[in-house]
Amino acid sequence: MALLALTAFAAACSSNIAAPTLSPAPTAIATSPATPSASSTPGLTSPPLAGQVTAFDVLTELVGWVALRDDAGATLAKTSDAGRTWQRVGPARIAGVSSLDELHFIDERHAFAVAFDEQATPRKGIVLATDDAGATWTERLVAGAPSGMPGPNPLRGLTAVDERRVWVIITTGPCDPVGCVTELHATADAGVSWSTSYRPTGATIGVATFADGARGWLTESAAVRRGQHLLGTSDGGGSWQVSVAADMLQPTEAFIGLSAPTPRDVWAVSFDTASCTGDGCERYALRVSHDGGLTWRTARALDADASWWRKEGCGGFLGAPVFVDASHGLIPFGQGVGGRSPENPGGLLVTDDGGNTFRCVRVTSVKASVEVRFANAKVGWAIAFTIDNKRSGYRTVDGGATWQQMALPGR
Repeated sequence: MALLALTAFAAACSSNIAAPTLSPAPTAIATSPATPSASSTPGLTSPPLAGQVTAFDVLTELVGWVALRDDAGATLAKTSDAGRTWQRVGPARIAGVSSLDELHFIDERHAFAVAFDEQATPRKGIVLATDDAGATWTERLVAGAPSGMPGPNPLRGLTAVDERRVWVIITTGPCDPVGCVTELHATADAGVSWSTSYRPTGATIGVATFADGARGWLTESAAVRRGQHLLGTSDGGGSWQVSVAADMLQPTEAFIGLSAPTPRDVWAVSFDTASCTGDGCERYALRVSHDGGLTWRTARALDADASWWRKEGCGGFLGAPVFVDASHGLIPFGQGVGGRSPENPGGLLVTDDGGNTFRCVRVTSVKASVEVRFANAKVGWAIAFTIDNKRSGYRTVDGGATWQQMALPGR
């Protein structure tokens, strides 16, 4: 679950995090030509590309990518036939990168990624960019992680609306159980230069999303007082205004995630932290705005009947919402930290009426957490992650109503 993962992230950090630094000049870090993988048979037979899936993205009904990690480092694989066959993109290993943790393709040539280098001292997070379909990657932003000790990537929450405008959340200072010192950084020139879009005072950034180059939203959790805010911007992050104030939330309410498929339509899922145990939470809320965050409607309050989200065949922790247009959206289920949910997730909540009603759709029959990406209102991918680190891939061409398993490279 996103917020629990953020708590673990905070606890792992220390007070000696290096401030983010801009690369003095673009550095090409993967220059080998693309090398095809071994051939594979149609259906669910994966090609022998080694590694574990760490990130993925889907562009069309046929085209998508997965990032793979093994002991030697990170690599990228692409399918052009809906997962029937896969081909390595770029070198066998991307130099200076242990893993690709987030991946976003704008088109078949332009993409951004959040990478992690565990071999550097201190360890560092890197925003990478490519304009040649992943054959080469260029460092665009580097942020130091806690020095001298293991820890998470100091970069997260990559959002790209086109090939030039990108935002990323950076941990810039010490962490404690309440949260980390964070900033939202932005670029309007594909990462050649960066600016600080938002720096909280006495608070930590939770999640951020943008619908286009102007309209965006983020959540922040106060470190010196109880409560959370949801902020909005209409100028690309140059200025921010309170969209949902802390006094509109219950004292123990916290945001899980945001989704904004258009500049006017925004959804926010929250939960009551006091209702949670290690194996589940009992109270969730859903809010929606159809005027860009100027006003909000509580579609489902925390004290609403849990039947709106507790459906037969689905269970576990609710994750961040994924809406693809003003009506159609999904909310995936997860096992929680450590996979402790006794229920059997492996599914999604799906709505076709803007969140007024939901139904359960099972993606897989195994107990797993599900993560989804959509190319458009109909075409999407889901990857199920089991507690023993097994990954399985699925695709939909009907907006998530049905899912078919597809082959994944690696494991």
